Amino acid sequence: MKKVSVIIISYNVRSYLAHAIDAIMKSDYEQLEIIVVDNNSYDGTCEYLKENYDHVSSIDVISNSENIGFGRAVNQAGKVATGEYYLILNPDTIIEEETISVLVNYLNKNKNVGMVGPKILNADGTLQLACKRSFPTIKVALPKILGLDRIFPNSKWAGKYNLTYLDPEKNASVDAISGSCMLLNSETFNRLSGFDEQFFMFGEDLDLCARIWESGQEVHYVPETKIVHYKGESVKTAPYDSREAFYHSMNIYVNKHFSSTLGLFTRFFIAAGISLKKFISAIIEKRSLFVSVALDMLVIIFAFIVAINFRFSNLSPIIVSKGLVPMVYVLLWITVGSLFQLYSRYILSYSRALIASVSGFLIAVLFTYFFKQYAYSRLVIIIASSIIVLFIPGWRVLLHYIISRGYFRSVRHPKSILFSRKSIIAGADSEGIRIAENIIKRFDSGLDLVGFVDYECPSNHRELPIPFIGNVDELRQITDSNNICEVIFSTSAFTNKQILNFMDTTRDLRLIYRMVPHERDILLGKTNIEDIGGISFVNIEYNLFYRLHRISKRIFDLVFSFILLSILSPIIIGYYLFGKVIQMSFWGENSSTIDTRVFDSKNKLIRDIPLLVSVFLGDISLVGSSMIESSKNNPNLLCQPGITGLERIRNVKFDPDIRRAVEHYYIQNQNLKLDLEIIIKTLLNG
Repeated sequence: MKKVSVIIISYNVRSYLAHAIDAIMKSDYEQLEIIVVDNNSYDGTCEYLKENYDHVSSIDVISNSENIGFGRAVNQAGKVATGEYYLILNPDTIIEEETISVLVNYLNKNKNVGMVGPKILNADGTLQLACKRSFPTIKVALPKILGLDRIFPNSKWAGKYNLTYLDPEKNASVDAISGSCMLLNSETFNRLSGFDEQFFMFGEDLDLCARIWESGQEVHYVPETKIVHYKGESVKTAPYDSREAFYHSMNIYVNKHFSSTLGLFTRFFIAAGISLKKFISAIIEKRSLFVSVALDMLVIIFAFIVAINFRFSNLSPIIVSKGLVPMVYVLLWITVGSLFQLYSRYILSYSRALIASVSGFLIAVLFTYFFKQYAYSRLVIIIASSIIVLFIPGWRVLLHYIISRGYFRSVRHPKSILFSRKSIIAGADSEGIRIAENIIKRFDSGLDLVGFVDYECPSNHRELPIPFIGNVDELRQITDSNNICEVIFSTSAFTNKQILNFMDTTRDLRLIYRMVPHERDILLGKTNIEDIGGISFVNIEYNLFYRLHRISKRIFDLVFSFILLSILSPIIIGYYLFGKVIQMSFWGENSSTIDTRVFDSKNKLIRDIPLLVSVFLGDISLVGSSMIESSKNNPNLLCQPGITGLERIRNVKFDPDIRRAVEHYYIQNQNLKLDLEIIIKTLLNG
């Protein structure tokens, strides 16, 4: 058996790299060496590799003092590699156990083939189109630039760029394969002098494929084996414009391969096409900004139309001013939103949208007072502002809800406890249980665990932290019936091949798939590392211990409880006159007890209404630790008990240790936004 040198170039993808190495070490191909070239990562990659893989003799780590680029780093690894084959593999990939064997065997059986690549899946199980493609000639690139490849993917003319008309399950001779996973003979690599180092990033794989074809050999796509590629993870942390780097590389490729064969006009046409695609790409990248500004403007205009029509029974004030006056207020609110970074960093932040809307109202009131020539009646301002305060944060809340239901997968979902993604864990073994317990502790994960799936129900299913909800063979039905958005695989319960097969067969569901490497820790809490005199201290910040947080939380409790007591006063009076009130005692901070009252009702929201009085008096909080009856063991609460809290909004079993971890999380991360999210989710859950 000939040796295979697996070459991995790493840049700030430590967690992905660990997963990739673990997958390689599970390979059924025995003669392997792994060469990792780290391009000056600042995430502790080299230290991590030394700590966790120093005992593995087949792993060699080369640490560079600067980022020298992908192609140059691969060539650097090639100089020390001893294998007869080179597998060039991205660090954000997961291979099947037999991937290397399948590719090596295919290369051995087909002597006319110089390089092979597998079927590549995205993280959602869909096919990554770059795993088979054509060279970017005018005939190939034009339909791509015009977007016709998406409209007519099965057309041999329109779908030529990514060869979408080919059966993705059949072997094929293709112009090029993806540089994220390519296997070739070391002799071929060295004969061609490896990668062209003028390509810093992007384009070097396309160039190598072109030179293999020029040397008289072919490049083949081999879907008999699959990998997952978490595309673009290294690029996310790169200190340069990746889009600019990509199109720069495309220009290098065109000048290198087409300058001698094409006329000046043709090369100009290709360069113009690249520039056009670059421009369109930049516009698409900013589409969320344009859409958010447009929606907010529509809300403001709509608000003033409604308010003016209500006040004057017609729209004559707008007509008389030729729309100038309402546009002044549109400009005002959009400017305020910009100051709160609502159209840059925090586009989907409903909390910032709320604060910005209220601030806009206050400024509008002042504006009305000082510039009466542009002012409507106070009633118009109040009505319009009320609509704005409701709808500008409102459409963002609605969008969060839609995303949490599984739509708009391409939109980055923020870490929120309010609109968490329904998720299941595949694998109810000890590793799966460990994953579940850690996710339960991490309320900022954005995950709402529904249950476990596995090949069979475990004997200890009653002791699981989340319910066992079915067989993994019924994954499709389970995800449909439970509105599942995300599947988390325990890699100790399933092989990589089984996981990738699940992803491939359920790709139409557009789920998010995650794999957790065996025994990798999931950190709890908010920490930072500080180095003092050569000694590293881990600092854990507790927000709730800061005076400002306590004061703002108390003001929030007072205002909110007063408003709710005022609104709910008829219900409270009715229950005290005709219903039943129960006296109860709960544990408070510092082993104290709190005597309070609740209504005798099966509905939790109605039952807890009298607790608002205790909130107003300062005995308890709206949001805090769990309210545990004093008849039970003293839980030694870390903060005030609350009517609701993190434990209440999670439908999972909490043992004392997990409850304590939840308390730690809350006091570390407490802020008014978190409290508001917990309250809203409590109301939604009933």
